[in-house]
Amino acid sequence: MRGKTPQRWTGLLAGLLGSAVLFVGSLASAQTERGVVLDFSGRGSGPARNAVVRAATDKLDLARSRDVEAAARNLGADLSQPAGIAAVAQDQGLTLIVTGEVTGRGGRARTHIHVFDDQGNEVAYREADRPVGRARRRRIQQAAAEALDQALGAVAERRREEELARQREEEAARQAALAAQAEQGEEEEEEEASGPPGGLPLIAAFIGIDGRTRDAQADFPGGGGRRYDLGLYPELSIRLESFPLGSSSSAAKGLYAQLDLAFALALSSQEVDAGGMVNDIDTSAWRLLFQLGYLYPLSDDAFRIGALVGFGLDSFTIGDNSVMSSTKYTYLRIGAAADARLYENLVRTRLDIGYRIVFGVGDIGTGMDDPNALGDDASGGAFDLGVSLGGRIDMGLSYAVRFGFTRYSFDFSGLAGAGIPPDSSFTDKSLNLSVQLGYTFGGGSSDSEESEESDGPDESDDLGDDWAM
Repeated sequence: MRGKTPQRWTGLLAGLLGSAVLFVGSLASAQTERGVVLDFSGRGSGPARNAVVRAATDKLDLARSRDVEAAARNLGADLSQPAGIAAVAQDQGLTLIVTGEVTGRGGRARTHIHVFDDQGNEVAYREADRPVGRARRRRIQQAAAEALDQALGAVAERRREEELARQREEEAARQAALAAQAEQGEEEEEEEASGPPGGLPLIAAFIGIDGRTRDAQADFPGGGGRRYDLGLYPELSIRLESFPLGSSSSAAKGLYAQLDLAFALALSSQEVDAGGMVNDIDTSAWRLLFQLGYLYPLSDDAFRIGALVGFGLDSFTIGDNSVMSSTKYTYLRIGAAADARLYENLVRTRLDIGYRIVFGVGDIGTGMDDPNALGDDASGGAFDLGVSLGGRIDMGLSYAVRFGFTRYSFDFSGLAGAGIPPDSSFTDKSLNLSVQLGYTFGGGSSDSEESEESDGPDESDDLGDDWAM
């Protein structure tokens, strides 16, 4: 057993060596360009072609000429023409096709070698001696080798150029795609800047506590008069605001509606009679204002400016007393508003001014039906002025702080109550301070994720704050 071991290892090593040789040979073959040497023409063409074949054997993986010629016949291709050469080369997977001819006779005979690539282009040419004698055939073989080297170099250079061209095209396409993507992103940013999909807020609802004062005074022509003075009293206030078309990209998005409603809380009045007794008098107050108008957003909603028209009712009811009658003003309000963004979504300020065309004044103008009536014919009107701060914090939560001043002024004539001289004048002034909290729906992002994606203030900040009532 031990004496046979070296022979076993020798056989194993020989097998491995043979496999390695076959692998290297197949790898070299896979890396060699494929070509063919077609039959030459002319006297002595056979020896000339043989010399070329010997040179090509070291340069190419040679196909049989008769197989290539058969393929040409099947394709109907003419191997004497560039188009036919290209068709057969691409069909058979050939890189080079070599043709040739021997011209002349005797000592003037010459061998011509032509090498074509797979595009039908002649990429190399050599002229050599006549194919007679070993030395001359060796020179033909050497000329063929030079032609093949030149042809293979031309093919490699063409492939490099094609690869570079392909890379340039891919890079140009990539750059064009990046430019298109960037342009699309810029267009989307411009669309968002000019008016985001959310637009102006769809609706904002607020509830809060107001503090209001009232100072009403009647002045008689001959001197004297009557006065009702009420310090700061609380009210429960509700406010709704809406841009119903705020998501529109047209100018219609500035259409605006607003409703205000307020009720006095725990309100009472006191009267001191002739005997010095203090009497409590039942008192109630409420007010309502509904307005429609247009607030046009400017500079990415940094500013809003517009006008409002609305109907309102301002009621102040006092029980039986000897000083002042109840009032109930019904009016048409015509106003203007200007709004500005001070700090992102958090702070906006608004200025309002309006004139009130008053249609009715309540009991104070009912003449002899009320002992404190100033006259059954009243002429005059009212104006209001207001300033507000408001904004939206995260998740749509909104706030408003509003301050306003209102003044009614009338001249009375006609029948008045007993003891009231005719042609008296009357003013009714009030100050109002309101603090409200609410929620805004629509008009851009209201959650933290969308806010983080924004690069700047949302053009659709929450609604401006209208104080007027």
